[in-house]
Amino acid sequence: MFQKVYSLFKHSSPSFQILSDLHLEINHQYASYDIPVCAEYLILAGDIGRLTDYEAYRDFLQKQTDRFKLVFLVLGNHEFYNGTFATGLDKARQLEQEPALNGRLIVLHQRRFDIPGCGLTIQGCTLWSNVPSELTDLVRSKVKDFQKIEDWSVEEHNTRHEADLAWLVNEIDSINLENEEVKKQSEKRSTLVVTHHAPLLQGTSSPQHAQNPWSVAFGTDVLPQIPNGVKVWVFGHTHYSTDFREKGVRVVSNQRGYVLPWSTKVSGRFDERKVIRIS
Repeated sequence: MFQKVYSLFKHSSPSFQILSDLHLEINHQYASYDIPVCAEYLILAGDIGRLTDYEAYRDFLQKQTDRFKLVFLVLGNHEFYNGTFATGLDKARQLEQEPALNGRLIVLHQRRFDIPGCGLTIQGCTLWSNVPSELTDLVRSKVKDFQKIEDWSVEEHNTRHEADLAWLVNEIDSINLENEEVKKQSEKRSTLVVTHHAPLLQGTSSPQHAQNPWSVAFGTDVLPQIPNGVKVWVFGHTHYSTDFREKGVRVVSNQRGYVLPWSTKVSGRFDERKVIRIS
């Protein structure tokens, strides 16, 4: 099956189907939700479901690894619900080792992956947001992470933000140094970043929510701090699908959001067939 599907997408530049915030934990949609195959690679930018629903989550991923060349998974906040951060990471690492997934799942938790046969690098992490101290109480009361993730606090949230951001900046700097040593422009590496939380506040959430003071729980203005060299940045978490350019970077999301299995109401911006190609 995989070889037959993959043969449809043989091009010089890799193609990525991007989706996030499927929220398959809602009425347990892991078995019923289907993704039409429209690209070589699949990017799942977080909030696919809960890792405590381990077997159902694994079986959903197996359907994808059977049909896509590789599946890239970034962990969203919901992946950790009903457990601790540490146990969630353990389950994610366990998923990568599942024999049924045939080594085709790549969990992007502070991880770099060079796409074989081309000069493209994917870098991914959750990129938890930064919550200013004056908004701590408000965010804690408005955002369910602090009730649904065991032993999670705003302080831990911010600590993870700092760690993810430092890792990301360091990795992009490393690629830029590698590129300086390459003489031919055609051999320089391009970078695709995948995070769950948004890299900007402006333009990454619905206009009706953009001015909410607790929007700092959904993204942080980190793009101005990021070294040059990123071509595309894929994100999720805000339940708002968008595609625009900022400081030379294509910023794109394709988010399903909360959808009941019997509902026909899905965001008009969400496209199950959304594909990006990076040359």
